[in-house]
Amino acid sequence: MQGNRKTMGMAMLVAALFTSLFFVDRARAQGAVPAFVGKFTLPYQAHWGKSVLQPGDYTITIVSAAAPTIASIRNAEGDAVTYVMSGTRSGNTNGVNALLIKERDGQLRVHSLALADMKMILIYDPRLARETVQEARVSQTVPVMWVKK
Repeated sequence: MQGNRKTMGMAMLVAALFTSLFFVDRARAQGAVPAFVGKFTLPYQAHWGKSVLQPGDYTITIVSAAAPTIASIRNAEGDAVTYVMSGTRSGNTNGVNALLIKERDGQLRVHSLALADMKMILIYDPRLARETVQEARVSQTVPVMWVKK
């Protein structure tokens, strides 16, 4: 009986330790300075991942540039619209901060986010991003302005 109490006590101690580490890590992440915060204005509806962004002003926040890179997209009122994740990246930004958008099946789709200031392109739709220049004549860019920290 004594052995069971010790085992139970040890299990509770380990569980409490992991729980406290989880909450400390979450608090640290919430207080972290984002790797990138930018603003953009969509003049038209565009699909980004499984979300549809309506025309309007948005803020994009990337907490960490580590892969996979997760970006939160908020509307002008500050409401979360979507979260997008990129596990693929490239280093050729052509010196711009911009959303890279192409048409597929009659709909405009964000395929990449070029961040010249961070020297990377985050790819969200690899198939569209790989299309040849000839097929990309309907390609569009939406400037993303760096927000000072």
